[in-house]
Amino acid sequence: MNNITRGLFLFLVLAVLSVPVAEGIDVEAGKTREIKVEVKGEVVDGGVYTLPAYSNLSDLLKMIQLTDKADTGNLNGNLILKNNDVIIIPDRIEESGKVSVNTADIRQLDSIPGIGEVTAQNIIDYRNANGLFQSVEELTRVKGIGEKTLEKIREYISL
Repeated sequence: MNNITRGLFLFLVLAVLSVPVAEGIDVEAGKTREIKVEVKGEVVDGGVYTLPAYSNLSDLLKMIQLTDKADTGNLNGNLILKNNDVIIIPDRIEESGKVSVNTADIRQLDSIPGIGEVTAQNIIDYRNANGLFQSVEELTRVKGIGEKTLEKIREYISL
């Protein structure tokens, strides 16, 4: 290696080493930033939990105690949590006979009058991208569901 090549190599190594390893890390203090997430629903110990930045739903589920009725089967464990998220753990059995938009699969959603297979898939895609629905009204953010459709399906759905 000649001197110019050695100098360029040393410069690149120093440049790479000076870049923070990951966003959310306070390099000087050596501490990870934290997020606060509220947990509600079918949990014994609901409330606000503090987790490291970039934690996912699986990390949170390891910290909480679920009730016997909790249904985590349709939750996306890889969902990255953000500060101030509210996670609602749904129950397994809908005693009301309504379809839970937070836990239903495509077949169950498609059974709702006024919701076809495409819109059912849109609901699942929205849920996977944004987390559980916090209100029934949030369904209007799903492609294919407007105010009129929401009013038609309201009696058939729950969170």
